[in-house]
Amino acid sequence: MKGIIAMCLKDLIVEKFGADKWAQCLKNSGESQGVSILATSDMKDEVVLKMVQSVCATLGISLQQAADAFGEYWVCSFSRKIYPTYYIKYRNAREFLLGMDKVHVDTTNTLKDSHPPRFEYDWKDDKTLIMKYKSKRSLIDFAVGLAKGVGKHYKEDITVTKLSDDKMQIVFP
Repeated sequence: MKGIIAMCLKDLIVEKFGADKWAQCLKNSGESQGVSILATSDMKDEVVLKMVQSVCATLGISLQQAADAFGEYWVCSFSRKIYPTYYIKYRNAREFLLGMDKVHVDTTNTLKDSHPPRFEYDWKDDKTLIMKYKSKRSLIDFAVGLAKGVGKHYKEDITVTKLSDDKMQIVFP
């Protein structure tokens, strides 16, 4: 996994709960305070997932609550500074979510050993999108959180529901 995910997690915790809480999360995950987190560096999936589990335990929240908070922070704060062109390119949540697969391909095509999630789309009806999440990492909860974050960014009342370990349903207004 690329370090940018851990960077966002760290920034989220520090901004919302303080540096001491992040230090506690690191300690509880078995990582040292001086762990180097660089955006394009490779981090073992297990290390980042331990950090996420530690955040859940330290803050007393569920994985879905952590994934929702991460998704909202990633979309509404963190990635807007790094990838502003995507926020200009897409005018609404529908366009952004339908472009999510291309966004992942475009942003990682020059990064060595990058394995971003991929997405497939199937319309159930004109307002209901079934989005298939394809990744060996099994992080559908984070994909759901990101989709919810997209709705918040565009100030649209979309409903995002996890259907299975690889599918979510998005209902647009």
